[in-house]
Order: sequence, then structure tokens, then C-alpha cells
Amino acid sequence: MEFPFSSAVVSTHAHATENEQRVLEALRALLPGAVEVQHSKLKGHHGNPIIGFDARVNRKKLMRELWERVVAKLRVGELDNIRSILPTRVDDSCCLYLRFDKQFAYRGELVLTDSGDAIHFKLKAAAFPAKRDVAIRLVEKFIREGQEDEREAQVHRV
Repeated sequence: MEFPFSSAVVSTHAHATENEQRVLEALRALLPGAVEVQHSKLKGHHGNPIIGFDARVNRKKLMRELWERVVAKLRVGELDNIRSILPTRVDDSCCLYLRFDKQFAYRGELVLTDSGDAIHFKLKAAAFPAKRDVAIRLVEKFIREGQEDEREAQVHRV
């Protein structure tokens, strides 16, 4: 099973009303230890302070670890949800966009959301040729085969 992602950008932000350290902890729990998180000071629509957090992952080994951490924290059924929304979340540049609820992430569980107040993932699919439909098929196959491998492993554990 070929790993389909070549890079990722993971980002979120902490509003003035949020505990900045907790938001950072939720993000760090998803990232491999070697990945650096950049901080930026931003201003909201009404001038309120916001801290932006941004991490980039470009090495294949770290990409695999990032994906494994995400899958390990997904709520039951969320991987199926990701498969079902793939066509609406992959752009013409072969990037998959996912958003996970920050509050659930802080509690150690990943749940997809459409809210902007989320941890944002932009995963670049290594599709050849670099076409949207090729990227969708590649990622869908990878997820499906991973689920089949996991089911097989569970049967052998029993």
C-alpha cells in the first residue's frame, strides 16, 4: 500500500478567550515530535488578539507518523466519513483539506467539522499525473486498504 501524501500544513489559532497553551497542546499531540510549530500574532475582525499556530511537514517518515497519529485519534466511523467526503475536499492542486474540532482534539479525539474554529489539515497527495481525480482515487484506495489491513489484524488478535 503506497503512502499517498508528500507534505502537510497543519494550522489552528487561539482566540483571546481561549487558553493558548491548551490549543498548542491539542495541536502538538497530533504532530511528530520533530515538527516545529510556528507562532504568529494576528488580529481579529474587531481588533482582538489571536495567536496563529502553523506546522509544516515535508519528510515522508514524518508524514507517515502524522497520518498514524491522526488515524489513532479519529472517533469511530470518522475514517469512513473522510472517504465519503473526499470528492468535496480535494482541490485541483491535489490537496486534501480536513478540519477537526479543536475541543474534541484537546480531549484526544478527532471529529470532522465544517466550523472554521478547528485544526486545519492540508495534505498534498503525491498523485501522478497530478490530477484531482487521480488524487481522490489514490487517497481513497489508501484509506480503504488501511481499513482492510486493520480489520484483518483485529481478526488475528482474537
